[in-house]
Amino acid sequence: MNKTLFFFALLISAITYSQVQKVFYVEDVKLIDYVTVNFCVNDEAWISEVTVLPEKTTYQNKEVIEKLIQYLKGIQYYSDSTLRNNCYDSTFEFVNKKYEEGKLDEWEYSKCQEFRKGEFRYTDVRYLETRIKRGKKKQRERGKDFKEKYRITWTSDYQYELKYITVNDKKNKHLIGELIKTEIIGITENGYVYRSKLLNQKEVIRVIEKMK
Repeated sequence: MNKTLFFFALLISAITYSQVQKVFYVEDVKLIDYVTVNFCVNDEAWISEVTVLPEKTTYQNKEVIEKLIQYLKGIQYYSDSTLRNNCYDSTFEFVNKKYEEGKLDEWEYSKCQEFRKGEFRYTDVRYLETRIKRGKKKQRERGKDFKEKYRITWTSDYQYELKYITVNDKKNKHLIGELIKTEIIGITENGYVYRSKLLNQKEVIRVIEKMK
């Protein structure tokens, strides 16, 4: 087995929460695995405690997880950070390196037809309760605390766009009318790997499984 190699960012000065590296491309996962931790920030804005949450963790490389813990303990936020004197859960993604710049092979395009309708679920440990119902023109997602509706438009055999139609969280009202641009980059045994982007946010890579 090839040894998993990756580097954690070198921190020279205080940072914001959004600057913490959350995605790592590795060679020892099949698709995507997750490590969820609870971390505490002290009064001086340093991360002082890190505890792995096994029930929300699927990645098994103990050596790499220990490096992640040490990476987090080397982080100091800005001195006036609102994160001080509290603890938080955070999930880190370990993605198979082939998906970093991955593209679907042309001979696989036709396989995407089976994903145009049906019921699906995410494999992400944060969204295991979310259910997706996809029809010809509409997609509905319902989770423990949210429900959203999109208009789905397939722009190619392996690419589609989701346009926000309704959201139940008032904080997300600004998203109505916005597009999530999505590209299928891998076919799995019962689903697919995709890369998507919303507005100026970072690209995300997720896995969806078809239920029926």
